[in-house]
Amino acid sequence: MIFIEKEAKTVEEAIALGLEQLGMDEDDVEIEVLKKGGLLSKAKVRLTVKRTLKDDVYDYLQGLLERMGLDCELDVREIDGGFAAEISGRDSASAIGYRGEVLDALQYLGTIFLNHNEKSYTKLTVDVEGYRSRRANTLKALAKRVADQAVMSGKPVDLEPMNNQDRRIIHETLADDERVKTESQGEEPNRYVSVIPKEREITYGTNKAFRTGGLKTRSFGGKKRRF
Repeated sequence: MIFIEKEAKTVEEAIALGLEQLGMDEDDVEIEVLKKGGLLSKAKVRLTVKRTLKDDVYDYLQGLLERMGLDCELDVREIDGGFAAEISGRDSASAIGYRGEVLDALQYLGTIFLNHNEKSYTKLTVDVEGYRSRRANTLKALAKRVADQAVMSGKPVDLEPMNNQDRRIIHETLADDERVKTESQGEEPNRYVSVIPKEREITYGTNKAFRTGGLKTRSFGGKKRRF
């Protein structure tokens, strides 16, 4: 709990001095008048900083990091619909874990804590020095390579098990790729994405033979489907 006490000629002046020192508005503090003051005495007030949901999130995540024995710094900021927490420092790699498993666990636990008594959902994202952005770029590149592989082989390609967030990146990356479709298969925690080549339609010309997909074809003026 953070509080300060201020004295001035009047209660209003004491409050103003306290708010100026804290850099806050009246809505951010609880005000207790200790002495009203008079001709021979000054007014005295105590300003106590109100706890916010942001403070609760910070304390919870910081407590997790300390119990894990990690020497890390934590910053929590408000975002649209919730909060974003950024972890940095000497042991930040340990806060990520193998392919983000520890980081995902921290975010999962923090989200449960944040919403356990709430009627509406509050979002929480936890990141470590931009790891999620780098991971997303890696998955996008992987999705495109696997799509090419599936098209070349004509067979579905199954990716390794991923969490829901990583699977979503794969799905979104290939959503506009007309050559393939994606499906999530399996059960948690071993659910994975399968990249499946779509049926390809081959149009034959009318005057000459040509090659499509490595196969020499003759023109008969019609359309066939290749499976």
